[in-house]
Amino acid sequence: MKHLANYITASRFVFAGLLLLTEPFSGLFWAWYLCGGISDLLDGPVARKLRQQSAFGAKLDSAADFAFIVCAVVAILPRIDFPDWALVMIGAIVLVRCVTYGVGYMKYRTFATMHTYLNKATGFLLLLFPVLFWLTGINAASGIIGGIALLAAIEELTLMILSQTLDRDRKSIFTK
Repeated sequence: MKHLANYITASRFVFAGLLLLTEPFSGLFWAWYLCGGISDLLDGPVARKLRQQSAFGAKLDSAADFAFIVCAVVAILPRIDFPDWALVMIGAIVLVRCVTYGVGYMKYRTFATMHTYLNKATGFLLLLFPVLFWLTGINAASGIIGGIALLAAIEELTLMILSQTLDRDRKSIFTK
């Protein structure tokens, strides 16, 4: 019970790996996808409730998010016929994220990410991707998720450049 929040976070690495080992779009694939998303939604509240918040937990959460998103993208991206504009947007998001990680590492000598509201919204929307895709189609789902994800990436890069110290819990460019 002492490290429950970190175990929940670490489970996301397992679910990420299972996404790569399971037939994409199968029931089992979506079960692993949902479990990974639920672990992301639960780890923070559990850490706060049990007073298990730590710098290590924040880093582990960021790394687990990164691994899960990369594995989900690797599994899903080649199997969906995204419009060209959406692929360009995905490329722009990846580029901005890579620059952000580079800037963060150069400034703070660590893998630096922030838990902003826009990053949380992006994670939630990515969890909802199957539903959005089913309800609205690829164009609308790509536009909604891609637009928020690009804004989140730009906001985090801006914060990384302007901040003197790394505050992983900075909520927005508009807050301190």
